[in-house]
Amino acid sequence: MKEARALAMALFDAYSEMADEDQAAALTVLKSVDPAVHDALVQLLVTDALAHELDVPPWLRLAAVAKTLDEPIREEQAALAARRG
Repeated sequence: MKEARALAMALFDAYSEMADEDQAAALTVLKSVDPAVHDALVQLLVTDALAHELDVPPWLRLAAVAKTLDEPIREEQAALAARRG
């Protein structure tokens, strides 16, 4: 399995730069040639495609955290305002 992962990592750059259709065709061929490398490469490609916290500039991440922290306060203020009527 370590060999498959190492080969997948070696192929990653080439596959990640392919157009979607080309990548799909190349992955199909790879699956028939070496299923273990295919699975390892797909795992790397999927992981790379997911949103990562570190991909967001820090000022946007801080803004999102601040907004999340402010939500309970806003909800409490709205509940108090509703009670007052």
